[in-house]
Amino acid sequence: MTEFPHLYPAARVSAALSAEERIRRIRADRWVSYPRAEAALAKLEMLMSFPERARMPNLLLVGESGMGKTMIIEKFARDHAARFDDATGRLHMPVVAVQMVSGPDESRFYRRILAAIGAPEPPRATLSILESLALRLLSELRPGMLVIDEIHSLQAGTIREQARFLNMLRFLGNELRVPLVCVGTAQARNALRTDDQLVRRFEAFALAPWREGDDFTGLMSTLTRTLPLRRESQVDAKALSRILSVTVGITSGIFEVVSQLAIAAIESGEERIMPGDVSKGGKLQAGLGEPV
Repeated sequence: MTEFPHLYPAARVSAALSAEERIRRIRADRWVSYPRAEAALAKLEMLMSFPERARMPNLLLVGESGMGKTMIIEKFARDHAARFDDATGRLHMPVVAVQMVSGPDESRFYRRILAAIGAPEPPRATLSILESLALRLLSELRPGMLVIDEIHSLQAGTIREQARFLNMLRFLGNELRVPLVCVGTAQARNALRTDDQLVRRFEAFALAPWREGDDFTGLMSTLTRTLPLRRESQVDAKALSRILSVTVGITSGIFEVVSQLAIAAIESGEERIMPGDVSKGGKLQAGLGEPV
């Protein structure tokens, strides 16, 4: 008979480990699949395979902080990792992901691109030199997508600075003929509206906070089956409602609360999460980093 049948296969292996090792694994980042995230990955996959044309389609992945936008991008980048082509002798990087600088500064952004692709920055480089170098190296890498995370930081600049920066993004997309994926909070929509031509090419994909219903129940079922607890957890409807209430439906808060409850279950020897654990406000508040 399979040991720990209530868990997914990978979690069954982890459940046999020591308490210390299981707690360490719970605290580590891990991918947990759910329908909206899979839909976002499918959308990114479609963009990646889009045939090259003069005006490529773009995507705006938008949601509140903590909704898992960056984890989706990181998962997609892992699934499309850089590889060396022995036939051509060149490195191919399907996804180039860059975090937006603190404001609309083109020179700093090009430096971020060079760092992302592992290229040394030329000393005393002007904007035109950085632009030429980045374009040349990106053309050699043949990326299928350029991702800009935290795009809402664009609003830190003046309207004129924002317009110039967005014009640079449009130029990059046109020159490389690759889709642009911008990731950010709801403010990202306003940031992109500075450039009418560019914003019309973006399709918005929203990650909304969780609400009560089958999707959230499914998420919690999946999440508890990834935790290396040796007994099956029992999280009822009242407990689910309580978790939603204290986390306001933010994905990172939900994951943190459930992780803290799982760690407490290992430390106490209970080895499962029960409705009574969720009803105790102290544990949930501690999971969110709030005073008990």
